[in-house]
This record gives sequence, structure tokens and C-alpha cells, in this order.
Amino acid sequence: MRVLTVSLLLSGSSLAFQLPFNLPFFQVDTPQLVIPPEPKPPRIAVVGAGAGGSSAAFWISKAKERFGLDVEVDVFDRESYIGGSK
Repeated sequence: MRVLTVSLLLSGSSLAFQLPFNLPFFQVDTPQLVIPPEPKPPRIAVVGAGAGGSSAAFWISKAKERFGLDVEVDVFDRESYIGGSK
């Protein structure tokens, strides 16, 4: 009986049933598909929405269209309007 049990564990047909425990010397390595994450586009932060900041954001957006760049532009200003101080 013991010989039959050992031969079943060591034979290839033992993969057909699942044991309630893991045998570290008797595991089948299954390759897993690893999908790399999509790269995020570079981000540009423009600080200040005055003449210089709004001009920089404008020309960066034009370069995106002309050259097909994949960048994100964020404009930060402490005021809620564009154009500098009043």
C-alpha cells in the first residue's frame, strides 16, 4: 500500500488531483503573463499665469500639436484668473 501511494505521488498523473498541502519539491512552474504598466506622459508645471507663464503654456501646447509630443501641462497661480496682477 505504501509503495502504491509513493508511486502515485511521484508519477505524472498526480497533477490531475490537488493535494491539500504543498510539496516544495513537486511543483509545476506555470509562466505568468506580466503586463508592464503604461508609461505616464511627462508632466510640465508652469508656476504663474502671468505674461511669461501663459506664454510658456501656450507655446508648449503648440509644440505638442506640431511635433506630436505627449506631455501634460499644468499652470498654477494663486489668483483665479490669467494675466498677472491687476
